[in-house]
Amino acid sequence: MTSFRLRLALLVGGVTAALLLGAGFVAWSLASGFNLERLDRELHELARRNLARVPGPGNWSRLDAALGLIGRGEGPPAYVIWTRTYEREEYRSPGWPAELDPASLPVPAAYEGGITLTEPPPPPRKSGLNAQNPSLPVRQTTFRTVFANGATWRIAVTGNPYTTLILGVRLEETTRDLDRLRDRYLAAVPAVLLLVGLGAWWLATRALRPVAALTEAAESITAQGLSQRIAAPAHDREFGRLATVFNAMLDRLERSFQQARRFSADASHELKTPLALLQAEVEQGLRAEAAGSPAQQTYRSLLEEIHRLKSILDKLLLLSLADSGQLRIEGTPLELPALLAGLIEDTGAMYPDLPLEPALAPGLAVTGDPTLLEQALRNLLGNAAKYNRPGGSVRVALRAEGAEAVVRIGNTGPGIPAGDVLRLFERFYRGDPARRRDRPEGAGLGLSLAREILRAHGGELRLSRAEPDWTEFEARLPLVPVNPAPADPPPAAGDPAGSTPPR
Repeated sequence: MTSFRLRLALLVGGVTAALLLGAGFVAWSLASGFNLERLDRELHELARRNLARVPGPGNWSRLDAALGLIGRGEGPPAYVIWTRTYEREEYRSPGWPAELDPASLPVPAAYEGGITLTEPPPPPRKSGLNAQNPSLPVRQTTFRTVFANGATWRIAVTGNPYTTLILGVRLEETTRDLDRLRDRYLAAVPAVLLLVGLGAWWLATRALRPVAALTEAAESITAQGLSQRIAAPAHDREFGRLATVFNAMLDRLERSFQQARRFSADASHELKTPLALLQAEVEQGLRAEAAGSPAQQTYRSLLEEIHRLKSILDKLLLLSLADSGQLRIEGTPLELPALLAGLIEDTGAMYPDLPLEPALAPGLAVTGDPTLLEQALRNLLGNAAKYNRPGGSVRVALRAEGAEAVVRIGNTGPGIPAGDVLRLFERFYRGDPARRRDRPEGAGLGLSLAREILRAHGGELRLSRAEPDWTEFEARLPLVPVNPAPADPPPAAGDPAGSTPPR
């Protein structure tokens, strides 16, 4: 399960990254478009100025040399020129890309300003300055981008009635600054995303602070403290409503829990007297009937059921006391090896054919109620003996682990299904193997009661192993020293041990 703060930070970071990359792409595209439009205008103006009149000798070579000064570094030229007059090539730049055929570039037929020429004007006369080189109409300029000789070129095609002019410029030279800006922008994006992610984490932490406070308050509420309530935040309307709804739920839960606890305790108390009277009547009828008679067998069966009901009531009473935090523990030092040895002996007497494998470490003692601890451990040992396969065995181990005494009781039973493991300590719940008719009867309270008793002693009970042919429960209790050695008394006056040693 991932953290909500982490998912929120990643979501904000992802959205920010998408926005940054999208905005950067749009900005770079617009800048590239503006740069291309500027370049087209420059090429158009350059061509128009050189085509407005008939150029003089050497004009194109001089123009090519001037454009060559614009190139950067010692690489290929940035600008190239190709001209043609009357179907004859007039000039070609030395750096003209060999893969680019000028004849493949169509010359526009239309002229600027809507001028239409049915035939070319006569050649200029040689006398008179103004008559020698009159103003000429210029064709409209067409632009295209081509790839030749490993470079991308922006080509402008135009001309006048006498000359066709093609100007080319390498785009790498004109977009170098834009490419550098793009690279720096992409290099800065990770740092920006890191800052955005940290900021999103900080904002998520601040936003979830009321939720953390609600969680801490909810964690402090236990079955013994259902009367606690969560303080609603004063400035957060949404979280205030959440706290109000949660407190209302706690009100309903507390009422239901109190009713169930009162019912369990009251039923246990109220049923004890009728059961005691019923037991006395059944015992009297059992003694009055002839030995071995059917009536005596009936009374004996009824007496067993009465004892079973009394046991259930006693367990319910103990559980209700544990739920209300009123299960009182008498702090009596108790040696666990002796207690377990007695329980193992009793179990061996009840199940003489069942192999018992004790492994009890000596000298381990706990503080608690002997009767309650004996009941809890007897429940575990009794379950291991009852719910066992024919020819199986039971192993009881006691050892110290740190400051705790650990009792492990395992048996070669049929195993506990995976679906029953999570509900194993629920009251009145019995797994499928325990519900079959060939299994001993029970109320499903033994494990729950054993865990509550151990918890009341500061310990815990859990299922440590659940394998197909081996089931093992682990009970932990805090250790206390056994027979601590008394401190040495101070030496008496005049005792040589207390005197000052000679120097």
